[in-house]
Amino acid sequence: MPARLDSREREASFSFKVARRFRRVRFPFGNKSELDAEDEEVHAPARQMPDRLDAISRATKFSKDEIRYVYRAFKAECPSGVITEPTFKHIFAKFFPLGDSSQYAHYIFTTLDRSQTGTVTFRDLMAGLSMIMKGTLQERLCWAFSLYDVNRDGFITRQEMLEVISAIYSLLGDKRDRPRKSTLTHVNSIFQKLDLNNDGVITIDEFIDYCSKDENIIASFSVFDDLW
Repeated sequence: MPARLDSREREASFSFKVARRFRRVRFPFGNKSELDAEDEEVHAPARQMPDRLDAISRATKFSKDEIRYVYRAFKAECPSGVITEPTFKHIFAKFFPLGDSSQYAHYIFTTLDRSQTGTVTFRDLMAGLSMIMKGTLQERLCWAFSLYDVNRDGFITRQEMLEVISAIYSLLGDKRDRPRKSTLTHVNSIFQKLDLNNDGVITIDEFIDYCSKDENIIASFSVFDDLW
């Protein structure tokens, strides 16, 4: 069994503090009781027509009613049918008003933009939400790995971990004096525990192997279970 993260390391582990903040967030997606009863196609402007409800429902773990629920907010914020990164950052900042969420929002956006088109469609959004909010532990860890794998080469480097963890501190409004050298020391400590074969990079197998055995990391994901 790998060594447990100490109290400071748990604060920087993926989604530990972020997930804790989400527990207090109510998503502004309207009132479920107001959903349409009919099984209609989800309409959007002609510039970007989303897939039919049943197609998105089959591709994700959301029901048709849940998809309609999210889509009402989506089309209000993104009438063109796609989300650009500036728009995504603006929406994301509403959830974390105490800090600077722009860099972390960038990493989330690029993780959702799997086709690397520079935009996120409604289907992209629902696929990401399905994995985070309704996925298995392994699916959630795979998503977390892709977040840290900034350059999408299949490995997490110390620099990538440093960038994402620094973004998490900024996101949560961490006002403590945290010089870069101190943060790097902190990241190195975490990195050593995850880099199981000490080759200088973290593979997805190493990431899943370690994180799936750490009770604190597992618990940090469980908060998403209560958001629906």
